[in-house]
Amino acid sequence: MLKKLLKYDLKAVLKYWWIAALSSVALSFAGGWSISVFVNEKELPIALYVVATIVAIAVVLGISMFYFVTAIFIYTRFYKNFFTDEGYLTFTLPVKRTQLLNSKLITSIITSSLTGLIVVIDFFIAFFIGTSDLIDKNDFSLMWDELLHTPIDNFVLYLVIYVIEALLLLLLCEILATLFVFSCITIASIITKKAKIITAIGIYYVANSIVSSLLSIFWLFGVGSIGYWMDSIPENYVFPVFALLLLMCILFMGILCTAFYSLQYWMLDRKLNLS
Repeated sequence: MLKKLLKYDLKAVLKYWWIAALSSVALSFAGGWSISVFVNEKELPIALYVVATIVAIAVVLGISMFYFVTAIFIYTRFYKNFFTDEGYLTFTLPVKRTQLLNSKLITSIITSSLTGLIVVIDFFIAFFIGTSDLIDKNDFSLMWDELLHTPIDNFVLYLVIYVIEALLLLLLCEILATLFVFSCITIASIITKKAKIITAIGIYYVANSIVSSLLSIFWLFGVGSIGYWMDSIPENYVFPVFALLLLMCILFMGILCTAFYSLQYWMLDRKLNLS
């Protein structure tokens, strides 16, 4: 049943998402043109630089809005499917509420990952279009050959470990951020029957301010002290210690994700009243 739920959720979210994705790709071509103007070694009219600057600003804003639009699609689907009149039908389906929640969460992760992938593609398109006249293809061939013939040492092995840990940490951060917003929407729907969206936005900003303050304190005292502590570690232990620190961050984020998931499920299962 989860596959069917996931199919319908993805279909609903991606129904218009692809338009935003294609728009961001189109903007990347415009961004590539503006970069080519700035890196051009020839003398160009001032008006062309002004136009290129305006285009570059529009491209940055447009691609940034792509993330915002994706979030709107995800959270609108969650809200409408659970907390509007559609919710009466949703919760009468012969499925577990964990499946309903899992479907929304997986849909969010897939859509957010696709958005991130499209943005990376946008960056490379703009970069290669903008610098195509400056890039020597022979340099790429030499760099690739050197990479293939580079002996595998501890640095390369730990670099692979760091990349894997970083990707896993990013995934957990995305899951936590999604569950955080889900929880704000659910709490707002529990405590009020009117102005749910405005209440959810207010709860989000208050909770986000508190979390940001706590993270600032942690960054100020925790990360700074870790930096001084890392300086005292012998050089041959730096790589494994850093990998261990990343692993500890992953475990901590995993605990937070589990806590927020449990809270979200408890609210949906015990506290939600659609009457």
